[in-house]
Amino acid sequence: MIPTKLIALVASTLAVQPALAGPARVLVYFGADCTGRSTELAVNDGSCVNAPFRFLSYKEHGWGSKNQRLNFNHNTCDAANEDPLYDTWAYNGDYFKSGTCYNLRNHAPSGKVDAVSIRSKFSF
Repeated sequence: MIPTKLIALVASTLAVQPALAGPARVLVYFGADCTGRSTELAVNDGSCVNAPFRFLSYKEHGWGSKNQRLNFNHNTCDAANEDPLYDTWAYNGDYFKSGTCYNLRNHAPSGKVDAVSIRSKFSF
């Protein structure tokens, strides 16, 4: 028989897992179709991360929390105005599926084909 305290501990640990999720991790690529130079960006809830170069494509490299959205921007984090291309859920989002390469030109309604920053917003 499993002790009641052990069951309570496991249940409470599972209940807080989404809150303990690490940053969303995004591999960004200089070229289209996830080619060329690449780097990983770790994007925490409520933060903005600049890439070291403009990127044309990306892959999910680690999901964020279930309530985190990633906003791909044409401008840097410190720009006076955001210039978002589009956003997606950081946890198995519409444009954030594991192992899938995304070209910005295929998903940005603005028609812009490159981004330089990713901003994270927490949504309910």
